[in-house]
Amino acid sequence: MRKLLIALILLLSNNLYAQNFDAGLVAGFTMSQISGDGLGGFDKPGIRIGAYISYPIPRKNTNFEVGMQYLQKGSREPSKKNEVSNYSMDMHYLELPFTVNYGFKNGLIIESGFGPGILVSYTEEINGVENIGNTPNTFALDFICGIQYQFLNNLKINVRYGNSLLPIRKEDVETSLEKNKDWYSSMVTFTLMYKISR
Repeated sequence: MRKLLIALILLLSNNLYAQNFDAGLVAGFTMSQISGDGLGGFDKPGIRIGAYISYPIPRKNTNFEVGMQYLQKGSREPSKKNEVSNYSMDMHYLELPFTVNYGFKNGLIIESGFGPGILVSYTEEINGVENIGNTPNTFALDFICGIQYQFLNNLKINVRYGNSLLPIRKEDVETSLEKNKDWYSSMVTFTLMYKISR
């Protein structure tokens, strides 16, 4: 985490005085799930924090945005009444998302791009006991799309959907019908974006 904070500070400080750049901070929460684990629903909460810079490109009302962020993904079996969750998987990523954004006059912005990431750490538990399954892949690549809405001069709301293009893990399935089922992650994030430059 300390290295991430240092990298975020350097990212911002190198661009604060560049007149054509906007730079800011991002903070919010995520809800995620994994396709392939036998569970359904966006039941795993997490956080998303980081920084971004954006640069206008020649096309009118369009900019290129790149970020650096800490992101939590995973899966969780919903708890039943008076019971704890039977399964939980927590994955911690350092992600470098980049998107092309198009803005409308009413403050609405649509975004689309990709989010390459590196797995920093993970834990997996079944009934509160650590499970040693197949190790998730270190490199991740998501397709991302979403909307931003600027409701104050320096403040925007961002709702983003992401879905992995590469499997996050290959799981051995010991049945005669299935073999080596790939796992894919998907998530929705809700964040505030605070512009601190220009």
